[in-house]
Amino acid sequence: MGIREELYSKVASLQRENLTGRNSLEEYKKSQEKFVDSIFSEFLTVIDTFDRAEKAIKERELDQDENAKKAINRLLNAKKKALAVLGKFDVREIEFKDGQSVPEQCSVVDTEPDAGRQTGEIISIERQGYTRNGRLLRPAEVVIVKN
Repeated sequence: MGIREELYSKVASLQRENLTGRNSLEEYKKSQEKFVDSIFSEFLTVIDTFDRAEKAIKERELDQDENAKKAINRLLNAKKKALAVLGKFDVREIEFKDGQSVPEQCSVVDTEPDAGRQTGEIISIERQGYTRNGRLLRPAEVVIVKN
């Protein structure tokens, strides 16, 4: 084998190694993103706890007293700070344009008929959904109209 063939062979071998290395690096980056997503998903359970507490407070009308309102607002500041931290890492609540459900972004937990509304329109969001860097982190759980 001549020098030229050896060089071509060596260059081809280096190109394969380079491609393999790039593929390995890309796989590593993806696995790290999945790991970080799982951490944020666990963190969202804390936000869910705040949401449930806030809903219970309003349903039981425990927020009527002025002192109670102040205490509740102080407590909910922790939720706001947690959401701000999530926002720094591009974790965002899913927003549904025109109140319509998007199958890729939500899980339907119940349906109700309503002749005055369109099928697929969201009646309530039972659990907020989130994205991170434009990827679905957790789907929203919704109740929608089904006629």
